[in-house]
Amino acid sequence: MKFKQYIGIILGALYGLGVRFFLNPRDNSTSEIYDYYNIYTISFIWILPVAISIIPILFAKNEILESKWKQFIFPILSVLLFFIFTLSSGIEDWLCIVIIAFPFLLTAGIVGLILGPIIKNRILNKLYSIVLLPFILSPIETLIPNESEHFSVESKIVIKTDKKTVWENLIEVPEIKDKEYDKGFFNFIGVPRPIKSELEIIKGTEYRIGYFSDGLKLYETISKVEPLNFVEFNIHINESELRDLPTDKHLLKSNYFTFDNISYELREVSAYKTELILRCNYTLDSKMNGYANFWAERIIKDFESRLLNSLKFKIE
Repeated sequence: MKFKQYIGIILGALYGLGVRFFLNPRDNSTSEIYDYYNIYTISFIWILPVAISIIPILFAKNEILESKWKQFIFPILSVLLFFIFTLSSGIEDWLCIVIIAFPFLLTAGIVGLILGPIIKNRILNKLYSIVLLPFILSPIETLIPNESEHFSVESKIVIKTDKKTVWENLIEVPEIKDKEYDKGFFNFIGVPRPIKSELEIIKGTEYRIGYFSDGLKLYETISKVEPLNFVEFNIHINESELRDLPTDKHLLKSNYFTFDNISYELREVSAYKTELILRCNYTLDSKMNGYANFWAERIIKDFESRLLNSLKFKIE
């Protein structure tokens, strides 16, 4: 099989990379163009993979158009190569890729099988215009308002000690060593693990600073406290020290995901057993809240469960 049959795969991936660079968020951008084009849209998540997927078919030889298998696999290979390009360029990291992988790969598989027969019949001129769709639809999409929704994720664990001992380890969490924390899949693809938290006064304001792996520091203030029973924290992202990673830039610094607050609640099970409840409240403001919350809920639930297990191990 000649190399020319693979040119479309490479061109599709390069096209996707070019679009991704164009849509890359710029800090403090005041560009009117940028207001129209950004990555937090249906146009990016669902329409861009259509454009990436059709390019390999448009450039395919007749022998490829005769094969249903090649019509299916060539668009997928183009999307996978796009993922490699974005990872190697640093514009995305593994967590971002995992989040967008499902719509991109699903779309790629469907596009080849549906559009292959059409391209085979040489209706090409109109199909080439598909590569313009992400740029045409993004400005139109901005006219549709986002939907703002509040969500909550809760995890709980029973610790074999009294409430006072548990309480003493919550506001200022002692350092959690590697052997005390069970890393999971999300940690390996970019979600930081908690290390410790300390109270510090900065410019007259008392912050609870949460220290995480990779140098992430979240600045929190206590918004509500009932000693031995309940404490709630507000997270101040603008004051926090974020990592220089795509995940932090695209998610934590965006207006599409916002931490409302986190809280610990203690319930006495018996004199020497305490139920500890960790709750995270957050807001999603997008046109894809259902899909966004699918990932947010799983990532936050995984984080909460691992943190509670570490606290249980340390306190007991």
